[in-house]
Amino acid sequence: MGIIARQSLFNAVWIYIGIALGAIATLILYPQILETDQYGLTRVLISASIIGAQFAHLGIRNSVIRFFPFFKNPANRHNGLLFLAITVPLIGFLIYAVIFWLFRDSLIGFYAEQSPLVVEFYLYILPITLFILYFEVFNSYLRSLQDSTTGSLVNEVLLRLLVILSLVIHWLEWISFETFILFFTLSYGLQPLLLIAVLWRMGELSLFPRLSFIKRRIARSMAAYGFYTLLGGLTTIITGNIDILMLSSMAGLSETGIYAIAFYIGSVITVPQHAIGKIATPLIAEHLQNNNMGEVQEIYQKSSLNQLITGIFIFALIWANVDSLMGILPETYQGGRWVVLFIGLGKLFDMATGTNGSIILTSKYYRFDLFTSLLLIVFTIATNLLLIPEYGMNGAALATMLSIFVYNLIKYFFVWARFSMQPFRASALWACLLGLAALFAALAVPDLPVLADVTVRSLVILLLFALPVWRLRLSPELNRMVKNAITMRNRIH
Repeated sequence: MGIIARQSLFNAVWIYIGIALGAIATLILYPQILETDQYGLTRVLISASIIGAQFAHLGIRNSVIRFFPFFKNPANRHNGLLFLAITVPLIGFLIYAVIFWLFRDSLIGFYAEQSPLVVEFYLYILPITLFILYFEVFNSYLRSLQDSTTGSLVNEVLLRLLVILSLVIHWLEWISFETFILFFTLSYGLQPLLLIAVLWRMGELSLFPRLSFIKRRIARSMAAYGFYTLLGGLTTIITGNIDILMLSSMAGLSETGIYAIAFYIGSVITVPQHAIGKIATPLIAEHLQNNNMGEVQEIYQKSSLNQLITGIFIFALIWANVDSLMGILPETYQGGRWVVLFIGLGKLFDMATGTNGSIILTSKYYRFDLFTSLLLIVFTIATNLLLIPEYGMNGAALATMLSIFVYNLIKYFFVWARFSMQPFRASALWACLLGLAALFAALAVPDLPVLADVTVRSLVILLLFALPVWRLRLSPELNRMVKNAITMRNRIH
């Protein structure tokens, strides 16, 4: 099994465990323990912190992966790259903290009327930003060392376990809601500490600079790349979180809490994308550096097909059973059915276009990502301003879906024009047709008692989609991964 397949499999294992834990937290614990506005507050804190962390890293997170081949030298501790990866974000965070403090009154003003809880807890954004920032930096360094699984374990599993523990303690009334938010914040603080421990155990925790290695040409290249990827990545992160921030300021935290749970359900399909992308991106960077365009195209097409097949399968399972999923939630949290549909379709299209963003970001055309991202953020804010007042949470979801479509279409045509590559094979069409047939058949099943209903609809999708995909070998890589997973399971037992 190749490195992408092997680490994608391990990533998928951790991420799916994380999905199970996330489902317990998001669909059961959060709705039963927190009020809608309290849950909405946690989403606002995280969304704002993710945006802040993207600004504060000053482009170094992507530069670590892009320029690691230049620094790579185990004997010389990779020529002090880790020192740069730690120092640059610290400067960025200090700048961000000053701006955050200077404009605190204006920021609070957006939420004072509709979301007073944000005003009460807004200062927690700063430490969460710092923790997310350094988790991402250390995780990028580990990914450059071709270890993409540790970050998945820490972020997808351990973080969720800590959050679940905090929720349970709050439910037992051992701690107040205010203390829960403190524990929630500290859970994110444990992530970078664990990655530091892993780097130390690997013998890769070298904090000594080697500034003499950084020649003017490399410094200029890193600065330019960091600047463009900072702005491009910042706009992408903003568009991925602006719906939560705008919805909470325009419609209140309660509707934000309902929206966030429905968004979570619709986003479950992206698990394979995260698993594949974490290891595919550094390999694409290395192949582009060595001008191995055939390898890049192979990764592009395989990632697209594998993500599309797995995405269709998960989306069909979710949408066929969406009413049963909504029925699990308390009545105050129900009502996000169309959010699930819009977000699911948008994420599925993003998966289908493969690693186009990674190809652009790690190539000489990385500046193009900035221009498309600036267009994306204008489009996203405009559609949210237009649709949220009219349709509330459904408007926010529709705006997100349209933004994903436009952004990925632009990147798709750019990669096709510049690299003469496109991700789709004939197998992709067959997968789409099989997925539609299976979904329509599952939706045609008459309503049954909940457990029987979920079982029958899921079996229809397994028999009419998963089984034909397997038998027709639409993706030999997926077939091998499934066989390897079965083999590993049998060995364990």
